[in-house]
Amino acid sequence: MRILYHHRTRSRDGQRVHIEGLVGALRRAGHELEIVEPRPRREQAEAAGGAKLGVATSGAAQPGDGGPPKASALRELAELAYNVPERWQLQRAVRRFRPDAIYSRHALYTTCAAAVARAHDLPLLIEVNAPLAQERSAHGGLRFAAFARKLETAVLNRADRVIVVTRAMAAMMAAQGVADTLIEVHHNGLEPEALSRTLEREKMRAQRHWDDRVVLGFVGFVRDWNRLERVFPWLVRNPGALLAVVGEGPDRARLEGLAAAAGIPAQVQFLGTLRREQVLDHVAAFDVALLPEVTAYASPLKLLDYFAAARAALLPDRPNLRELIDDGVNGLLFDPADDASFAAKIDLLVADPQLRQRLGTQGRQTIVRLGLTWDANAQRVITAIETARARRGAHGQ
Repeated sequence: MRILYHHRTRSRDGQRVHIEGLVGALRRAGHELEIVEPRPRREQAEAAGGAKLGVATSGAAQPGDGGPPKASALRELAELAYNVPERWQLQRAVRRFRPDAIYSRHALYTTCAAAVARAHDLPLLIEVNAPLAQERSAHGGLRFAAFARKLETAVLNRADRVIVVTRAMAAMMAAQGVADTLIEVHHNGLEPEALSRTLEREKMRAQRHWDDRVVLGFVGFVRDWNRLERVFPWLVRNPGALLAVVGEGPDRARLEGLAAAAGIPAQVQFLGTLRREQVLDHVAAFDVALLPEVTAYASPLKLLDYFAAARAALLPDRPNLRELIDDGVNGLLFDPADDASFAAKIDLLVADPQLRQRLGTQGRQTIVRLGLTWDANAQRVITAIETARARRGAHGQ
């Protein structure tokens, strides 16, 4: 099958992992893909008007990045304006590549993929990784909130299939007005090779000088809503333990300041961004893998790393996490409104290595049982495209 894959993402965080994971899996399965994506910043700056349009191509906005009202308005107008050159790119790609379908990664104010799919009578799948209009509006990042939500809903309702990453997000999209008959849940995935690699737990612990220490670990892009400071009081009471953070992000400086103020700077280790093959070795070296907080709709990629490395995961009791976590079976949940619950569950896991091993083993089996790999998601995408094509044929479209 020939698939035209469209996105606006430039970031190198989990969004890029998702894009590369699904694209790679579709290609491994023998499908041809043409990618329509933002040009490198240098090329765009050299293009006429490119510097003004560049703000529209940075991928999904994050809470708190809206800026002053005037800046937010200009950003949103740029996001709308970017549909003009982007539609031209898609039109050219359709004529050259002659795809069987368009797969578009949703970005707010993006209308071009729906327009091109309709113009060429092509099935359209739109992947939604966050309820962007709701998210940006809630965090002060939208000047034209009502219009953005109405446009987002209209665009998604023009798709043949709307792919979301959790059932919790599916409910949010349906409540916003997206037809629930269009919505399909594909949880995030993992590279299949992660299950076949031999992980170097002891070697990594020796390299990091963690041999005799209790290591609590976290993987991912570090933002304030992760609430990593939640573990700091526990570290104060347990001076032999440490928190290892694999990743970078805008909250690092704040966390380092809080750790210093609490007198535990040496117990909080930021390891920075690592090569993909190094990440799982580090996760395997954790004693307990933490996710102190999560957005209400996310399908956290870090949880899959924890599963693949067979680590005991401690997570907040949120509906979207319960889609994958059976408390006490493949992970341990705590009351997110009670920091004492969080600390007590850490104590429980640290004191019981057999519990940690059992949770880790069951977590790893969850990947296989639920098909939480990019290859499995690629097959789900192909099935959705085939269903859309068959339905169009049956309706004489």
